[in-house]
Amino acid sequence: MSRSRIPKPKIKGESKIIPKPNFLSLGENDDCVVFSFAALEWTEYFNLDGTCPNWSFDLFNMLKSISKTSKIELLSGKFKTYRVHSHEKAKPPNALPDGVALKDCYQLRISTSKGGIHGIFVENIFYIIWVDPLHNMYPDDRFGGLRTIKPPNTCCRERDARITELQKQNQKLKEENKYWETEIEKIK
Repeated sequence: MSRSRIPKPKIKGESKIIPKPNFLSLGENDDCVVFSFAALEWTEYFNLDGTCPNWSFDLFNMLKSISKTSKIELLSGKFKTYRVHSHEKAKPPNALPDGVALKDCYQLRISTSKGGIHGIFVENIFYIIWVDPLHNMYPDDRFGGLRTIKPPNTCCRERDARITELQKQNQKLKEENKYWETEIEKIK
């Protein structure tokens, strides 16, 4: 019997209460910004290809930092780093999701050279609709103008190709093994 390293889920009725981590003060500041990826869309203009190796690190640092502030503070302009602004006059290269008005969309900048994220607030929840590493919401020649983005490649492409190659090799060896087993049976 093989043992799995992944723990099995508890059977219904056998749940334990998850303790509150002592390094977080969850629930004590309920007006802080919370991020949701439920509305995230990948399009030809808003995607992750073309990002530098530190882009996701900077994105998560920005999300973490903003998560410690309230929506009111964020929208007040107090945090110049994030250059929070609405998109009332923008001309996005893609249509917004149904039910989303341009006047309700905001940008939160990651950094000057790394673009930002675009989405809407519903109470203190910021629903991220698009990630924009290439500044395609406001194309500017300084950042290469409006550019389409090819879907990101897997960082595991070489590993996956090797696995496929080994699977084919394994199948061929199985077929050869079967052939020789048949030949041995004929001799007996």
